Amino acid sequence: MAKRQRGKFLTEREAAEQLGIQVSLISSWRKKGLLTAKKEAGVRGFFYDAQEIQRLKQIAQRLARIGVPTPVNVAIRHHIPVRWLTQLLGISRQRIYQLTPGPLSVENALSLLEQRAKGNPKLSQIYRTIRDLHQTGLL
Repeated sequence: MAKRQRGKFLTEREAAEQLGIQVSLISSWRKKGLLTAKKEAGVRGFFYDAQEIQRLKQIAQRLARIGVPTPVNVAIRHHIPVRWLTQLLGISRQRIYQLTPGPLSVENALSLLEQRAKGNPKLSQIYRTIRDLHQTGLL
C-alpha cells in the first residue's frame, strides 16, 4: 500500500478545511469534475494536490477582499454571481442580461464593470482585481 506524501496531497477533509468549506461540497465538485483528485489503491478516500488547493485559497481570498460572495465557489466555477453584480451596479438582473450578449461570462461581467467603473474608485478596484485574475487565467 502506497503511503501519501505529507504536504504534497491533502485528504478530502484537509482540503475542505483549507478552503473553509464543508467536505460534502468539495466531494460534489470532485464528482462534477470541477476539482481533480486522485485515488490510491488500498487507501480509502480521495487526495487533492496541496498546491492546487492553496492556489484556490489565494484566489478566493482576493475575491473575498472585494466583496464577492462565496469566493471559493467563484474560484472553482469561474463565474461571477449575477445577484452580486446587480447589487454592485444597481441594475436589475433583466437589465444585465439585456446588456450582455449571451450568458454572463467573466468577460461580459468585466465589460459591464469597466463601463460603470469610470469615476468610481470602488468599482475600479473590483474591476482591476477581477481583470487581473482573468488575464492570468486564474478566473
